[in-house]
Amino acid sequence: MSEELNIEKLREEVNPVYSTAQSCMQQIAKLGDADSEELRKTLGFAEFGADSKERAAAVPPEILSALMRAMPVFMATIESRFFSCNNLIVSSGVKNVLDLPCGYTARGIKLAKSGINYVGTDLPAVIDAMNPAVSKVIGDNKNITYHGVDATNYASIRKALENVKGELHITTEGLLMYLTQSELETVFGNIRKILLEFGGRWVTVDNDLDDTSAVAMSAVFADMPGGKGDELGRMVAGIVSKTTLANNIFFDKDKDKVKKFVSDMGFDLELVSMKKYMPEKLLSVAALPDDVREKVTEAFGSTNFWVMTAKPGTVEKFECREDNFKADVKLSDDTLNVSLTGRLDTITSPGLLALYKDAEAKGKITSVCVDMKELEYISSAGLRVLMIMRKALDDGKNFSLINMNDTVKEIIETTGFDTIFC
Repeated sequence: MSEELNIEKLREEVNPVYSTAQSCMQQIAKLGDADSEELRKTLGFAEFGADSKERAAAVPPEILSALMRAMPVFMATIESRFFSCNNLIVSSGVKNVLDLPCGYTARGIKLAKSGINYVGTDLPAVIDAMNPAVSKVIGDNKNITYHGVDATNYASIRKALENVKGELHITTEGLLMYLTQSELETVFGNIRKILLEFGGRWVTVDNDLDDTSAVAMSAVFADMPGGKGDELGRMVAGIVSKTTLANNIFFDKDKDKVKKFVSDMGFDLELVSMKKYMPEKLLSVAALPDDVREKVTEAFGSTNFWVMTAKPGTVEKFECREDNFKADVKLSDDTLNVSLTGRLDTITSPGLLALYKDAEAKGKITSVCVDMKELEYISSAGLRVLMIMRKALDDGKNFSLINMNDTVKEIIETTGFDTIFC
């Protein structure tokens, strides 16, 4: 890779979540958590709501009014999940935690101070920022490490655990709702393989929180005339879910169907109430009227952790993908021919982008042909690299994808990129 190319910048380019995954930590810091506030300052992030005027200008007044009224519930969702998960981990006595993904939160700092071996994993662009910031906040602490990982990439997860011994507590927050069905099955397969090797459990609360937020929103809007509170509350709760939830079975409204999927993927399931692990008081809803605050707190208290342990033996739906990516890039007569093999995901996409920019620096590119015959999987990060390559052409017409298999074709169609590329 040429000297002008910076791998951290390439990671940001293929993973725009780098600039959008800050809100959870900012909200916890806003509530007065000292570790989160110190981390926020070290990362150089603005205070939560600092750009609210600019954002508000782009939202219709009636929607803005509803969102502002619902803001305590949005914050309570983050607050209850963050602190309850921490309390569950500490009270369980586990020694090793794999946080997948860790985001920009101060969880690692808190758990490491408690003597727990914390392995934070996230997209490489996030880790590029977290590693130096956390080191500055907590100093030399052997209980905490951070690693760039793609949850659909088993090799990247296993590499992050190479120095870990003993059972794992794996936590996932804000991950599963972004996955397509095939990605979801791969993540389940990857985590099952890890747990069969290390032992331990996988805990997530994402499945229940969507419904919980809707119930809490309904309480906030209960005073609306004409019985519109429940409808408006669910509408506001859905603004987030409809823009982030992928069409995967884990968030199906039929919980029995979801539980069957968990079993089919090779896990035993236990539902554990979040109530006993919640903070004594949710600071985010402190300003709400007493009756509304009680209903909102009760709603979050009714949420369940989904605690999953891997069942031994063969599982028909088991999916676990190894990292076998290769890219062959050749520039000939202004045409860039690209042959892809294996998995083009968050971990491997920056490498392809680097190869493309090297080729671009060597000569004019008027057309691009990407051969996908040996490509097994492509993530949103990989699709963004292809978009970068296509946009660089004068009109985008001389860009072609050939020999894609049904799996890759389905991903491209599901994400809507077929209207661009095909």
